[in-house]
Amino acid sequence: MPALPVVDPALNAAAFDQLSGALGSSYLQLERRLDALQQELATQRPLAALGEMTAGLAHQVRTPLATALVYACHLRDTDLSPADQARFAERLVERLRQLERLVADMLAYAHGADAGTQVFSLTDLMQCLDATVQPHSPPGARLLLPGTDAALRLTGSLENLAGALANVCLNAFEAGARQVTVDRPPAPLGQLRLAISDDGPGMAPALRGRVFEPFVSGRPGGTGLGLAVARGVIERHHGTLRLVESAIGCRFEVMLPGQVTRRPAVLESLEA
Repeated sequence: MPALPVVDPALNAAAFDQLSGALGSSYLQLERRLDALQQELATQRPLAALGEMTAGLAHQVRTPLATALVYACHLRDTDLSPADQARFAERLVERLRQLERLVADMLAYAHGADAGTQVFSLTDLMQCLDATVQPHSPPGARLLLPGTDAALRLTGSLENLAGALANVCLNAFEAGARQVTVDRPPAPLGQLRLAISDDGPGMAPALRGRVFEPFVSGRPGGTGLGLAVARGVIERHHGTLRLVESAIGCRFEVMLPGQVTRRPAVLESLEA
């Protein structure tokens, strides 16, 4: 058997050092390239989101705006009867209000609504919710609210939080519900749980996983912003909004931090 060649250990060490240096240099180049790609992705992601948002907004604005222009053109017709003029004027105002709500929802989604530091009760919240929903409810629709509770206190923005809950209720009415019920199921200590359910047609299974995405709507003319805005406001109040299974219509569950502040029974009895 021929003898194996003798390799100088110094040469082995030099080759190993050379190979290690090459690998280290390649690794540094790869790291720099990955950093550059991450920075590029971070730059492109907001631009892509802005593009999608702009396209969605343009799509949502187009239909009510075109309809409003048609009604406005009809009002220029001098041969219209007073009854027709009133009818077209009313429809024009409806479309303009739809556009106003769309813009308001878009601004709330893009900029976010301030949570605030106001302290208010559950009674205040339900009264504000009722006052917000009623003017926009369809004729014959019913909003059922839980009993009042002035002892349960929440912190945040009463107006913004009531507006978020109103978005959920009005979304149900616009989908065809005739009754929306707000219940107060049991909740852990320091938490407020609200369940908002309706008797509407429910939601298609394909939409359930995308219900909080902006510009995703299951009905013609829907903006797809109401629920996205509602979740954003509730999350800024350190709460959660989720869709839960329901045999009839839709059911959403809201969890918010709350604190019960009751006066001692001795003081209440003395004051009575």
